[in-house]
Amino acid sequence: MDEESSVDDAVVDVNGTPITIGSNVRYINTNSIGEITDIKTDDEGTWALLDTTELYYRVDTLQITDKKASAGKEYTISEEEMKERIKKQAEDIQSSTLEEVFQATGGG
Repeated sequence: MDEESSVDDAVVDVNGTPITIGSNVRYINTNSIGEITDIKTDDEGTWALLDTTELYYRVDTLQITDKKASAGKEYTISEEEMKERIKKQAEDIQSSTLEEVFQATGGG
């Protein structure tokens, strides 16, 4: 019985899996992924600090994951890719007519 009470005192995720500093977790409301760098408890519950967002989350909203944050690499694009995107947007805007704009907004 003593083991059960010590397990109850452990910091656990939404599924009951133990969480420690260094654990990789996913915030279940936004799918943010990060590594826990701090854990603290106050009157409102137990909180874990994610390195990627630099925010504290209640541990009952976190889930242990094997995935690791990409440190922003997934959003990195080259200068050439950015120029192409801007060119494409400009072409799309030029091909739009004023009539199409009014139809999309429901005006008549």
